Amino acid sequence: MKFKDLKVTIVKVEGQCSRSKVGTTFFIKNAKLEIPSGQNVCIFALGSILQPITAAIIQSKEDEGILNLLEEWQCPDPLAKVIFKIEELGSQNVEKCA
Repeated sequence: MKFKDLKVTIVKVEGQCSRSKVGTTFFIKNAKLEIPSGQNVCIFALGSILQPITAAIIQSKEDEGILNLLEEWQCPDPLAKVIFKIEELGSQNVEKCA
């Protein structure tokens, strides 16, 4: 199976959010979450984008993936909207989990 590697960046925070900061970046590599040292990700915001991330890491035909539908993804908090950009970095072959 092939998984795509992704880069996820917070590009905008609308409202008052004490947990998310513009410029925070994390990675999905080999279907694993990698958060650089000194950065953090709000679990509610992350939860809201897990489904598109999961769909995006699965190898699909060119120009048919979920990331072709939208450029930005949003946390559903109406008082503190966090806007994410999800970008493909490439893909790699991985072994099945045992």
